[in-house]
Amino acid sequence: MVEMEWAVLEAGLIRHYLAAENRISRFHDEKGNFVDIAGLPYAIPAFVSALGKRLFKYRPRVPMISYRARREIGTLLGPDTRMIEFGSGNSTPWFAARVGYLFSIEDVPDWYEHVQRALQGLGTMNVCHELRTAENYADLSSIEDWSLDFALVDGSDREGCIRAVLPKLKRGGWLYLDNTDKDMTRPDGDLRRAEAALREAVDARGGSIRCFSDFSPTNFFVEQGMLAQL
Repeated sequence: MVEMEWAVLEAGLIRHYLAAENRISRFHDEKGNFVDIAGLPYAIPAFVSALGKRLFKYRPRVPMISYRARREIGTLLGPDTRMIEFGSGNSTPWFAARVGYLFSIEDVPDWYEHVQRALQGLGTMNVCHELRTAENYADLSSIEDWSLDFALVDGSDREGCIRAVLPKLKRGGWLYLDNTDKDMTRPDGDLRRAEAALREAVDARGGSIRCFSDFSPTNFFVEQGMLAQL
């Protein structure tokens, strides 16, 4: 009986991890981009962490973004960095340990409380963590223009967040927009509008964009994120 139950579980896991909804395969993002050779080794930690999440509800305390994007972003941060994060989570303590000041915005009450407890348990003092509603989620009227070095957009209303944060970023500042391969079947979807707004701003400021079609922790499939310098 135990062997049968394990066989059923194993078969279910195989079906789950071979499936590739909305993409050619798990090695393609939803735009059809195949992960490059340098990104292939990250399939291993992505699979292991995805299995840990499914079986044991384990989530590493790192941003759930591209492994290589996280490494690149880490080189941009320092004790003088002032940043904003739309969508708090396990990323919040990670960023807090690497920047001088972090403004983190969340709109899910239970998740907000979870992150708040984690921050308090770590004794984190350089984070302003706010619970917002949909109506004021992207309101940055309290933040001075040209005062932020880095922004992570990975929560609700991504187009609204992009447009609200752009005036707050310094010249040469950075913005990471996650999940830029989503909404491909909905040209008017939030992610498609957010990417368009980001590209507009990069063109207007003479900036640059680097795309990461990559694996990320707990996700055994390739997704795209964009790191823009403005």
